[in-house]
Amino acid sequence: MPVTRFGRFTVQAELGRGAMGVVYKGAHPGLGVPVAIKVLAETFSKDASFRLRFQREAEAIAALNHPGIVRVYDFDEHEGSLFIVMEYVEGRSLRSYLHEYVRFNVDTSLDLIQQLLGAVGIAHQRWIVHRDLKPENVLVNAQGKTKILDFGVSKLVDDRVNLTATGSMVGTPYYMSPEQVRAEDVDRRADVYALGCMLYELLHGEPPFTGTMAAVLHSQVYDRPRASAAIPPALMNVIWQATEKSLEVRYQSCEEFAGALLALPHVADAPPDPPAPAEPPPSHSPAMKIRMPQLRLTKIGDDKSLAGAADGRKVRIGGCWHTGCAAKEGWACTYVDSMKRQCETWWCKEHVEWVEDRPFCPRHANSVRALAVTAGTIREIKHLPNVDDRALPLAALVAEDVTRDVTEVLRRRHEGRKDVRIAVDPTVRQHFLNRTELAWERSWAALKQTSYLNRVALRVTTAQPDTVQLVIDNGVVWSAVPDWITRHREGDRPDPADRARFRNQLIQVLLDRLDRQLSFDTSHPGVDGTRKTQAGGPPPDIAPALLEGMLLRLAAASTKLTGYELADGLALPFASVERAVDSLVTQEFLSALGISADRGPWNSRPIPERMAYAITNRGRLRSDEIGAAGTRYVGPAPVSLQEYQVVLSAATRTPPLDEQRVTAALQGIELVPGVAEAIRAAVNSRSSIFIYGAPGNGKTTLARRLVDLLGAPILVPYAIDLGGGDLMRVFDPSAHRPEGPQPPDRRWRLVARPLVQVGGEFQVEMLDPTWEGGSRTYEAPLQVKANGGVLLIDDLGRQKAKPKEILDRLILPLEQGVDFMNLLTSGRKIEVPFAAQLALSTNLKPGDLLDEAYIRRLSYKVHMPDPSWEMFERIFERERDRLNLPDNPAILPHLRALYGGRPVRGNHPRDLLERVTDVAAARGVKATLDPDLVESAWGSLFLAAT
Repeated sequence: MPVTRFGRFTVQAELGRGAMGVVYKGAHPGLGVPVAIKVLAETFSKDASFRLRFQREAEAIAALNHPGIVRVYDFDEHEGSLFIVMEYVEGRSLRSYLHEYVRFNVDTSLDLIQQLLGAVGIAHQRWIVHRDLKPENVLVNAQGKTKILDFGVSKLVDDRVNLTATGSMVGTPYYMSPEQVRAEDVDRRADVYALGCMLYELLHGEPPFTGTMAAVLHSQVYDRPRASAAIPPALMNVIWQATEKSLEVRYQSCEEFAGALLALPHVADAPPDPPAPAEPPPSHSPAMKIRMPQLRLTKIGDDKSLAGAADGRKVRIGGCWHTGCAAKEGWACTYVDSMKRQCETWWCKEHVEWVEDRPFCPRHANSVRALAVTAGTIREIKHLPNVDDRALPLAALVAEDVTRDVTEVLRRRHEGRKDVRIAVDPTVRQHFLNRTELAWERSWAALKQTSYLNRVALRVTTAQPDTVQLVIDNGVVWSAVPDWITRHREGDRPDPADRARFRNQLIQVLLDRLDRQLSFDTSHPGVDGTRKTQAGGPPPDIAPALLEGMLLRLAAASTKLTGYELADGLALPFASVERAVDSLVTQEFLSALGISADRGPWNSRPIPERMAYAITNRGRLRSDEIGAAGTRYVGPAPVSLQEYQVVLSAATRTPPLDEQRVTAALQGIELVPGVAEAIRAAVNSRSSIFIYGAPGNGKTTLARRLVDLLGAPILVPYAIDLGGGDLMRVFDPSAHRPEGPQPPDRRWRLVARPLVQVGGEFQVEMLDPTWEGGSRTYEAPLQVKANGGVLLIDDLGRQKAKPKEILDRLILPLEQGVDFMNLLTSGRKIEVPFAAQLALSTNLKPGDLLDEAYIRRLSYKVHMPDPSWEMFERIFERERDRLNLPDNPAILPHLRALYGGRPVRGNHPRDLLERVTDVAAARGVKATLDPDLVESAWGSLFLAAT
């Protein structure tokens, strides 16, 4: 019998079979788009240990969000079979193209491999290694965009094989790294090796090593790919380094590999036979639109006219203009602007850029390539920017790097909408800001008829020619100076990988800003910090489908319920549910039983609220259908995201802290000068705080006091309606302590400012919503539970996740005040406010945890040093009073002598005096500051020197 459904996904056709299982084409019930359903083979589904790893790894795979990676929407099991639901790609595998064309030219090969490097590099940032990259696992859609399949699946298979067959290996021999062949541990450099083999095959027509499996595996460990006449020597050198047997010599990341490719001269642009010295290349047109100086290969510096350059810089006589290059011969840049000014820079054969048959410096080569798109040839360009214009070439360079990814992001966002088309402007165009400031801009748009639904642009202004701006719907959402420009300014050595890193960074920002829900409506009626949804205000507006399902689940749990009880069970006024109840009765999902004769709180209510209802058999079936397609949540009705944002915004608008409040909140903590002022400034600005110092000096105590500075109690919802049938539970008794009179709107709880503290057990996954299959709801992550309060990550550096990885996850929410979260089951990305005061605490040296760039992005750095002896004495006296120990003025000098050169810590007085009381109790004597008792306690406080 043919398969028709896997979970909530309907099956339309079988697409293919393989060793891993069967792939079907299906439909996504929520997104309305086609999907691919990969059903894993029985040998995997029946393995209990594999099933456990499948759940863990599938969550990490589903979190990958990049236009070059086939998106994972869901993962589940059906009748004992594990399956993964993925994005369906209309296209062919790269293997099928190789079968048809055998090999590709240099430009096409580099385009394909650069796309793959960008996508794989993003996965590596999340510590996910593919392990089985090959042409069969790469799809190419109709627009030429590559999509990588099976991220993480190979690791699952590899783990299973390693458990059952020692020394076995998983992968495809033609693309396996030496460490995979030797069955050693692999990291991201194994993917770099595979991509190097793939690039060789794209150019040469077959993999680097062929023959029997034994011969291929031997060559992967010991042999170097042979040179190919189809591969230019410079490109062959890059491939050799990507496929180095030694891990240390191989490119360490995809960005390094991509940067090496980007740094290559434009091989396809150079003439096949460069002109001989002193002989200009032939001109194809006697009347040129651009005045080109005569070309010549000459010793740089022989021409005295090069004493000054057009941009005012001094020419470095005796060398190519490329930083660090000492070549003595080269070509002059032939760029001449509309005012007839020449570039007057010279470049050697390694660094000159050829466009058609003309040499240019790299900057002006980017300009003429961008303008020639619509002009046809460089000779047809009518208006050339000023010779010192740096905005156009930068805009052209970055736009060319990201154009396929930006196009795919828009296409994917509007997938399934036949009334929308994606328009790509290939030209970098002039754009005037405020009618005066000139900028260069390239744009992409999702068009519906004559208007656009989304517009994305990259812009560089002539006023800030080093800054790239990302524009979404005419608003600048992000701007940055590329690292290669920063390096040049500071005199650092160039790093070719900077360009690849900037490309990946820009695409991630675009995904975070574009692939999300609509912005919040802060003017949502009836909701503000004073809660106008109380009696007399408008009733809460609940999504009809969500309300219908919750009412049916309530009714199914009881033999009969009154209208009052139905509304009360959802913490809603009856006016909010009356229409829904009437609709359920009309559809025969509920049966009306008449006015209830039982006694209850509804006896004095209006007649509609006293009516009793019972669920019908049709209603039970309907309840199951709604639960299978959406949520099975039962409890106080959720609030909308708009309501939550407005209430949270009111909670963060607190009066500025004064010195008196800070002093009161920090009372009892010994602080060095400047700490209290830094804490006050950080809390007033809601900025991040990084507290560091030796253990025992009060870092955690200080961080926990922050909640006392944040103000009055706040409102926290039981749950939030995320739209699309998704719901997230927020209220958590372990994090939220009810305080004061509770609001009449019982969907909310009034709680003390929350403090959510995690330590060495923290994992980055705790910042993502957790899916609960039973109730089909999401549990809010830590930062949402901490909103309005403090999120304290203690013992930074002791976690499995690296500090850099933690900050990479938190920096964007900190800077923008919103967090972007993936909903794994529906494939959606939502925007949730980030309003938690972030505090990081560590015992380790900051320089050992993070580099300077990351530490700089943490707003306030607070050092908790060892206390002075005067501070120690004050702490000692407070602890003595707390434990009711009699005073002994001679004991402090005695203690100071005991310390000798040992470091003093802020926790020592407390720990020492508590041990004095313990020793006294064990001896059956009164606790005093007797030297004998103190020395006995002292001996158990520290480890003996070894």
